[in-house]
Amino acid sequence: MMAGASAATTMGFSTLDGLLMSTRCGAIDPGVILHLLQDRKLSPDQLTELLYERSGLLGISGISGDMQTLLASKDAAARRAIDFFVYRIGREIGSLAAALGGLDTLVFTAGIGEHAPQIRQRICEAAAWLGVVIDDGLNRGGEALVPADEERAVAMELLDLETV
Repeated sequence: MMAGASAATTMGFSTLDGLLMSTRCGAIDPGVILHLLQDRKLSPDQLTELLYERSGLLGISGISGDMQTLLASKDAAARRAIDFFVYRIGREIGSLAAALGGLDTLVFTAGIGEHAPQIRQRICEAAAWLGVVIDDGLNRGGEALVPADEERAVAMELLDLETV
């Protein structure tokens, strides 16, 4: 954010773009979509369901879209999904830092911010070139965690718009 205003996002036209999520694909080569439609003969509805519901961490691992499940798994596919997730976040942090002209603070929210100190640690290590340093004790202890409430934040913004 710059002066409290969003300067960039990882998403594009839809939530499918940007970072992969639990079941959503994230950024994808358009050629993959053409392949799925033309060669695999997926219908538009099948393609939509695949990209929104069966991709992301679930699609890569074949196990689960839940980070805690993947972290607990000994399966190599779970490790690959986690490694790819951390790699893509590192790329996006670099892109966002470039858009902002640097980075003052890296904030984690939602599931990773509230429940995944191992992932926060790995992401900060990937962003060390930006000067990101994580306090291991605070990261593991979680004393400063504030649960994310995205629905409430959106509702508050909409209420503010109504008063304009």
